[in-house]
Amino acid sequence: MKKNYKLFTTGLITIAISSTNAQCPIPSLVTATPSTICAGATTSLNATATGASINWYDAAIAGTYLGSSASAANFAISPTITTTYYAGSIGSTPSATTNFAYTGGVQNFTVPASVTQLTVDATGAKGGTGTTGAGGNGGRIQTVITVTPGQILTIYVAGAGGNLNNVAGYNGGANSPGTSYATNVGGGGGASDIRIGGVALANRVIVAGGGGGGGYNGCAGGEPGGDGGGLIGAPSVIGCGTVMAPGGGSQVAGGVAGNYGGTYGPASPGTLGFGGAGAVGTSGTGGGGGYYGGGGGSWQGGGGGSSYSSGFGTIHTQGYQAGNGYVNITYPNCVSVSRTAITVTVNPNPIIAVNSGSICSGKSFTITPSGAGTYLYSSGSSVVSPSINTSYTVTGTSALGCPASNTVISSVVVNSLPSVSVNSGAICTGSSFTITPAGSATSYSISGGSAIVTPTANSTYTVTGTNSVTTCSNTAISTVTVNANPIVNATTSNSLICVGSSVVLTASTSATSYTWNTGATTMSVSVSPTVSSTYTVNVSNAVGCTASSMVMVTVSLCTGVNEALAGSISVYPNPNNGVLNISLTAELSKNSSLEIYDALGKLVTKQVLTDELNTINISNLTNGIYTFKVLNNSNLVKIGKLIKQ
Repeated sequence: MKKNYKLFTTGLITIAISSTNAQCPIPSLVTATPSTICAGATTSLNATATGASINWYDAAIAGTYLGSSASAANFAISPTITTTYYAGSIGSTPSATTNFAYTGGVQNFTVPASVTQLTVDATGAKGGTGTTGAGGNGGRIQTVITVTPGQILTIYVAGAGGNLNNVAGYNGGANSPGTSYATNVGGGGGASDIRIGGVALANRVIVAGGGGGGGYNGCAGGEPGGDGGGLIGAPSVIGCGTVMAPGGGSQVAGGVAGNYGGTYGPASPGTLGFGGAGAVGTSGTGGGGGYYGGGGGSWQGGGGGSSYSSGFGTIHTQGYQAGNGYVNITYPNCVSVSRTAITVTVNPNPIIAVNSGSICSGKSFTITPSGAGTYLYSSGSSVVSPSINTSYTVTGTSALGCPASNTVISSVVVNSLPSVSVNSGAICTGSSFTITPAGSATSYSISGGSAIVTPTANSTYTVTGTNSVTTCSNTAISTVTVNANPIVNATTSNSLICVGSSVVLTASTSATSYTWNTGATTMSVSVSPTVSSTYTVNVSNAVGCTASSMVMVTVSLCTGVNEALAGSISVYPNPNNGVLNISLTAELSKNSSLEIYDALGKLVTKQVLTDELNTINISNLTNGIYTFKVLNNSNLVKIGKLIKQ
């Protein structure tokens, strides 16, 4: 079976003109449309060379062949970096072909003048046929190589392996050494190759692999040899009792050796340029020659050798040639003496990055990408406020319009808020209230700075609870109502009495309950103190706020009061709001004084009386009820009430 392998999508270039000394026109009108692209985008190269085709390279001399196009036709290419391309022209028809057949010896080819490019068609040889196994066919390689005029190429054309005689094919084919089955096995087919600059295996620039020899065993499958050619030659077939079938040579190693197992040891693996030998004492045969040769067989056919090309536009065909190999060289009728350059500027695709993070529920997060000029967000905006954990896709474009080579994800974790609750309540004016927060937070702060507050008016306090791990916080409001205390004023009907007299105490207030220190619970209470006494009333209003007031009753024994003299003393006007007159007899005007006491029994003013009519200014006294006493030689002469208003 034939297998085709292509290293490049562009086909062979087989062109020629009538004279090998002719020169193709140097390409002109070389363009790139567009000449500036983003990495990975495609541009079209175009050049004109009348009567020729265009070859595209990455260097002004030699370099890598990239493909070809007709004159004035577009050639698509997608560079990843800024690159200069070179257009060279080549003739459209072949000028001459030199065919090399198998001779069993080395042959040479001298590159004609003005020729810098050769088209090569080469095949490896078929492996020899065994009694029960056919030899593998040789591989074919078609490619183009770059040369210089006058250069000498050394040509090795493959020979086929011998049929039923264990004879190895020329140039790398192998056989089975010392076998007693010489007339039952075929030899491995040789490889065809071209060498430049020497005759060592390292000087090979083109290799067409040979097929493995056919074996003899009688098992199902017939022990055929593997086909040569391709990047990896074909292996042999696994026969009866086989542990390992011989492998085909590759680009880096020879084919593995076949192994029948038991007392029959393994064969030899392929090596650089040569097939592996068959196992001694078996009807296993040798592998085909190649870049790396196929493995030898152990009661099996040999593996096929691999092909190799340093040229361009290469086509591999595995299992193509049934017989000796050949090498055909064709050179074009003309090649331009120089190449024309065109540069494609490639702007890089930016690589972007983006932040991720976490927020507290109800907050926003700002997506902050970097690396590009502009960005698109799957959320539509860089500021997002997710309610659950969410991922956002970000793409970018450079300032030069190139899309980012990657798409990034911003992941936002949404942490829940801690639960926070707090007490509220009411206090009376002057009292304190203790704020007591609760919830799932690990710490709390209060807007007033302290949990104990003493507001003078209705107030609210914000309590903030924070989770120390997520740093998320929540708030609650404590409302404190301040109720007014009742206003109370305890008065007495007479602040100065004689022993045995009674007075009425009255609490002037809007309170709802009263408690006197006498035990009475009424607004007014009658008392008959025997000594000067202070009375206290405690009151409370409807919301439970309290207040108190005191009143003093002075008790006099009323002994020594000169009742006869008391009638000759007048204190007026009463009530009074300014000047108080005190009238007394001439006898009393000597050594007398006036004392005025407030409701608590405190002496607030005193004046010596020197005339029969005396005045005293009491405008500085607070409005209220006072007690006055007139004394003569320190003896109480008169006592009474005075109203200041």
